[in-house]
Amino acid sequence: MDGLLVRSAEELFTRHATSEAVRAIRAGGSPTLLWGEIEASGFLDALMPEDTGGAGLGPAEALPLLLAAGRFAVPLPIGDTMLARAALAAAGEAAPEGAIALGEPAGDSAARLPPGCHADWVLLSRGSAAVLLPIADATPDADASSPLANVLRWPNHAGRPLPAADVLAAGAWSEAAIMAGAMERILEDTVRHARDRQQFGRPIAAFQAVQQQLSVLTEDVFASRMAAQLASVPDGEGIAGLNPARIAAAKLRIGEASVRAAVIAHAVHGAMGITEELDLHLLTSLLRIGRMRFGGEAHWAAWLGRHYLAGDATETLAFVRAHLGPVAPEATP
Repeated sequence: MDGLLVRSAEELFTRHATSEAVRAIRAGGSPTLLWGEIEASGFLDALMPEDTGGAGLGPAEALPLLLAAGRFAVPLPIGDTMLARAALAAAGEAAPEGAIALGEPAGDSAARLPPGCHADWVLLSRGSAAVLLPIADATPDADASSPLANVLRWPNHAGRPLPAADVLAAGAWSEAAIMAGAMERILEDTVRHARDRQQFGRPIAAFQAVQQQLSVLTEDVFASRMAAQLASVPDGEGIAGLNPARIAAAKLRIGEASVRAAVIAHAVHGAMGITEELDLHLLTSLLRIGRMRFGGEAHWAAWLGRHYLAGDATETLAFVRAHLGPVAPEATP
């Protein structure tokens, strides 16, 4: 199943999410063509149960879709919409037409969204519940916005109330997965450039200093993929069975890795690395925004610390085995 999903996603994005198309959407162009192809693919219903018209996949099975979206720097809320539809299906509610973004609370009846967010709806936590809000009814708050996030406000009591959903953790999982995919593409492009770029009569990949940087980048990329895989184990009570402890560790690890990945990739590309027309910028800007969305490293490190102190584990290793490992620990007879 994973191989089929990956091939389907790669084919779709290769045809319709070219770097030119991504740049056009990021510059304010219409996402209708690309979104229509994604909608027609059925990917957005991946996490919905089969009896509600979905594919009945779990987060681990859907992860390759988000990794592929990250590799192509797709500027549309694919993961957000997948998760929102799963949350709505679990609540017995029908999903509305269009893209749904997961929002971060930014005060009363306000949501923080990524810049240039192409969505028709926002799913937002509100107290102990959640609410589905139409973008058309929102008012931008320019004073509260920044280059990394836009803030939208709605009238009080607006929107469609829903049962509680851990929107923050679900959004962090989606961003972590997309970031891991983007870093895979960054590694591929950087290694290719290092092999092709000649300096002093030989590829720069032959120089020890460059090899050292590439080895660090490789370690971070594979660690990030592993973190995304562990975060996708459906042994929690969140949307689609997501576990916030696993997500916290993944968002923390991938966020730290994304900083080094961007620095190394731009350094290895040298002067070319600062030119806007290089596709590398699409990927590293995705990392910069994704790192800040749904809690940065400090937020999730503090979350893990509180969770550890509130538990009964006496050693860090025991906590990791109990909450963050690939499988549940075996019971001792």
